[in-house]
Amino acid sequence: MTEHRDPVLQAMFAVDQTEQNDQDAQAFTASVMAKTRRLVYQLAGALCAVFAAMLLCVWIFAIPLQEVVQMVTQTMSATLFDLGDGWVSWVVAPVNNIASLIVISLKAIRIIHKKVIRASYTG
Repeated sequence: MTEHRDPVLQAMFAVDQTEQNDQDAQAFTASVMAKTRRLVYQLAGALCAVFAAMLLCVWIFAIPLQEVVQMVTQTMSATLFDLGDGWVSWVVAPVNNIASLIVISLKAIRIIHKKVIRASYTG
């Protein structure tokens, strides 16, 4: 019985199966695109909400943060030694404050750390 298949019936079933596969593929593609579009809209909404929250925080904390920054700036720029008004004070002024002392110290620690890490103790 399997050897005697009608070619017309086989062609009709093949066309129907191809159409069904095309419809399934189109439905799958449409559902994936809808999910992707929904995900993009959710992400855009979340980013807008985060941006609005950040703007609100900046607006609320602008004055206190400005005062903290001003206090830190004044503290870091305080001179270490009073050298008077001579040319020596002008020459030493860039390194005669707390911020420069911190930067130079951190740079020295970094250099020492690199030397220790790169050191070879094999004999």
